[in-house]
Amino acid sequence: MAGAIRNTVKILGLPLDEAIRMGYLYPAEYLGLAKSQGQISVDSRADRVLLNDGLKH
Repeated sequence: MAGAIRNTVKILGLPLDEAIRMGYLYPAEYLGLAKSQGQISVDSRADRVLLNDGLKH
């Protein structure tokens, strides 16, 4: 997933925050899981990926 976000930013030129939403929040919303996944909030799962400035983990 980190590679997909990196490509979305570098190749498509989308802002990083939108690329992250496209990779995590929007799929969770589509699947009806947004209350527990796809975002940082109380009672959400803590599945996270840390990326450096080069968008590599």
